[in-house]
Amino acid sequence: MKQQMKQQMRLKTFCKEFDVPYTTAIQWVHSYGFPAYKIERNWYVDVPKYYKWRETMHTNSYKYA
Repeated sequence: MKQQMKQQMRLKTFCKEFDVPYTTAIQWVHSYGFPAYKIERNWYVDVPKYYKWRETMHTNSYKYA
C-alpha cells in the first residue's frame, strides 16, 4: 500500500523531521514567504507547498550563478 504524504504538520514537528532550527523556520515565515499559518498559538506548515517553496527558493538562489 502506498503511504500518503502528510498535508500539514505542526512547525515544531516539521523542524524535527526536516532538521531545521525552529528560529530559522520562524525567520522564513516572516521574511521569505514560508508556507505556514498560525491557528491560535500553534504554527502549522503546509507540506506540499513547502516543497514548491523550497524549489522556488533554490531556483532563485542560483538564478545568476
